[in-house]
Amino acid sequence: MSGRPPAPDGFDVLEQPSGLLFVASRLRDQVLAERLHDPRRWRELIGSGSDNTPGRGATACLTLVGGVPVILKRMRRGGLAGRFWRDRYAGKRRLLDNLAIPLEAARRGIPTAAPVALLLVSGPGPLYEGWLAVEEIAEARDLAASYRRGVDPPQRVLRAVAAMVRGMHDAGLEHRDLNLGNLLARERGEAEAEPFVIDLDRARLHGGPLPFRLRQRALRRLER
Repeated sequence: MSGRPPAPDGFDVLEQPSGLLFVASRLRDQVLAERLHDPRRWRELIGSGSDNTPGRGATACLTLVGGVPVILKRMRRGGLAGRFWRDRYAGKRRLLDNLAIPLEAARRGIPTAAPVALLLVSGPGPLYEGWLAVEEIAEARDLAASYRRGVDPPQRVLRAVAAMVRGMHDAGLEHRDLNLGNLLARERGEAEAEPFVIDLDRARLHGGPLPFRLRQRALRRLER
């Protein structure tokens, strides 16, 4: 695989026979112990995992050596392009953004799932497959799950999530698939809730706060 891109800060990039593995330096040994440099291992784990979480790709949960829980995901496209190349991407950039954008979002104070590893496999031609691992946010539940159970989230949860969405927009993050499944909350007793936003595939980072029209677009999507 030619033109090896640099690893983000805090990550190593390892060239494997199967492709490129980007892995958080602090979890490198644990990720390699699980053989996540091999796409066959991802397929095995995800094939035996669940497909009922929000998003376009199947997922699975895995606990690394040392007790770090991660969520594994096969990267898949949506929309018209997904009908033809559902699990292939033209070039590496969009796949690599699944590392760069969450890392920068966290630096801007936006609570999101920390990326752990990204495996890129080339072919056919200039196309790429990708598998992504992120840390599981323990004890957090997405808002969609609450409504599916017929239970409205507590007002403290809704207030915390609404404040987080506004803070995300103030920090310049445009989430292009904002929905209840991508908004999580972890309750801390009866008076506190800790919100998170996940699935930043296709998200964009701006140099300043989002303009009104982009905020409005995101909120309208959220209302659907």
